[in-house]
Amino acid sequence: MQGNRTNYLWMLSYLFSAVFVFLIGSIGWFFFEKQRLAEEHMQGRATVQSELEEVVANLEGAISRNTDLIRAVAAVIAVEPNIPQERFEQLVKQIFADRPEVKNVAAAPNLVIKYMYPLKGNEAAVGLNYREVPAQYAAVKHAINAPDVVVAGPVDLVQGGVGLIARKAVYAIHPVTRETQFWGIISLVIDYEQMFAQLGIPDLPFAFALRGKDSLGSTGELIFGESRIFGQRPVTARVNLPEGSWWAAAVPQEGWQGPMQLMWTIRVSFLLSALVVTLLIWVGLRLVQLRMKAVAQLTNAINSIDDGFALYDADDRLITCNDKYKELYSVSADLFVPGNKFADIIHEGIKRGQYPEAKGREAAFLSERLAAHRAADAAVEQQLDDGRWLKIAESRTPDGGTVGFRVDITELKNAKEVAERANLAKSEFLDVMSHELRTPLTVVLGGTPFLCRPELLPASSKLFATLEARGEEVADVKQDVDAMLGSLKTLAGKVERSAKHLLTLINDVLDFSKIEAGRMDVDFDDIRADVIVDELLEEFALKAAEKSLTLEQDVVPQLIRADITRMRQVLINILGNAIKFTDSGTVRVTTEVVGGFLRFDITDTGSGIPKDRLHEVFDKFTQLDSSSRRKAGGTGLGMAISKRIVEMQGGEISVTSKVGVGSTFSFTVPLATPAAQAAEMVA
Repeated sequence: MQGNRTNYLWMLSYLFSAVFVFLIGSIGWFFFEKQRLAEEHMQGRATVQSELEEVVANLEGAISRNTDLIRAVAAVIAVEPNIPQERFEQLVKQIFADRPEVKNVAAAPNLVIKYMYPLKGNEAAVGLNYREVPAQYAAVKHAINAPDVVVAGPVDLVQGGVGLIARKAVYAIHPVTRETQFWGIISLVIDYEQMFAQLGIPDLPFAFALRGKDSLGSTGELIFGESRIFGQRPVTARVNLPEGSWWAAAVPQEGWQGPMQLMWTIRVSFLLSALVVTLLIWVGLRLVQLRMKAVAQLTNAINSIDDGFALYDADDRLITCNDKYKELYSVSADLFVPGNKFADIIHEGIKRGQYPEAKGREAAFLSERLAAHRAADAAVEQQLDDGRWLKIAESRTPDGGTVGFRVDITELKNAKEVAERANLAKSEFLDVMSHELRTPLTVVLGGTPFLCRPELLPASSKLFATLEARGEEVADVKQDVDAMLGSLKTLAGKVERSAKHLLTLINDVLDFSKIEAGRMDVDFDDIRADVIVDELLEEFALKAAEKSLTLEQDVVPQLIRADITRMRQVLINILGNAIKFTDSGTVRVTTEVVGGFLRFDITDTGSGIPKDRLHEVFDKFTQLDSSSRRKAGGTGLGMAISKRIVEMQGGEISVTSKVGVGSTFSFTVPLATPAAQAAEMVA
């Protein structure tokens, strides 16, 4: 009896499914036919678009071939500005021999047509001064100012007919100064109707129109075809010219009329598909009986995961967890029963001492853990009572539940602690070694000034006095002594420069080790931005003069809150790099008040930094070019130290750059308090 009732329910479910599929299928078919017609229309447009783009590619190729040739003629004239007429005719005849669409080529030194090929039939154009032809002079001026060939037209020609005119300005090389100077204009007249005929444009299988007279693109006047085409929802394509563009449009000869077909074959296929779907639904209903087996398989799969896994429902009650989860939380394993709430499990675990971090702050720990669990958007590290460390990763399910993983990261945590201790030992070693190296360097730098000027030493003064007293009889000895002292000065100068450079490197390493160890102190004070910039520009004036660089500044007399020593260090690093990597031009320092900060901008006209390497500028031990490293030296720590100092003072630092143009380094410093600003103004 129970079996008959079950079969009856299954039959009703199947009949309901069949009716449901039929209704859904009918509605679906209606929208399917509508969509199919739309797709056929889109396919038609895609076909015309593809054919139009092929025509545009051929047209661009034809224009490109002719403009390439006019560039060749211009290049010859640039090196032969006084080219004879015979040489010009021979050159043009050779270059344009296989260009039947080319009507003529004219060259106009100082904008007066002097050269013409072929001359026959174009005599009227020789001697034409473009300045006296307003209809063409504007286009000529445009060509003079353009960096490449300019295609104008169609235009009425002086010698008769209509054509396209490709013009290019010619700049000749002066035979003495070797400087370039404007020579004139070279023009190429193209029979555009013949060019279009060669490309088969008049015989295209679709209606075609072209606009963009004088290379003005979609805003230009009509060049070919009928203007109505642009109003019939055409497919369009851009015809790229050396300067500017044309705009092409196309529609089918019969217009955009989608074919209406009954599509009986497709309808039959659809009905068959509906039957198949109905069968699949029936099979799906049968598969519900296998749910319990699937649940068992899922449980086995979850238990095979190496990490702890737990799933809570929208009410934060436990649905399931694997054996690994219970193993990790062994003290609370008996609490992991489906239906228990997450908050109750954590609360009881705290009582049992499962979480060492909770000791003495049980309520706060519970609140923090529940907040992180509800947010489910961040990884949490948690230590257990047995010393192990877990990484907790939780996320929300679409139905509002929470799925969580517990990953044992004990080994990773221990390795991290070892690495941190090693890093601290490294910083302490660098600190000690830097101090040990600075002491002898200080002694060296204290003595090198006397070696650079040995004549100031008492012994030297006594020796020179003795030699002067002996007169001419020791002139040779005096000369040898002078040579020896000159060599000594040169060698001492090299020693002093190298010692200073080494001291700078040591200071960089020492500062960076202090920063990494958190031992760098910042002594804030109210300082004048313009004063510190003026002092530094005066210090860098000699270095800039050695490279013929101009130092400029536009710094407002603003009071800022900063460590003056560290501010000087940042500005010295940035200004030093700007001068170091700028071979000519200007290094400029400007400031601007932005909110509660003063922004410094240091701009140079140096080689610039590639865009894909800007993110490396503030990395430690990084220089962007190995050749510059060999040329300029350095540890690659200057900008990394500057970034840390700016951030320690509450500001930000950034860089913008363009290769071949230069770079701008910007950083902000907090303004002094309003009271300090007012006191400064009174003073």
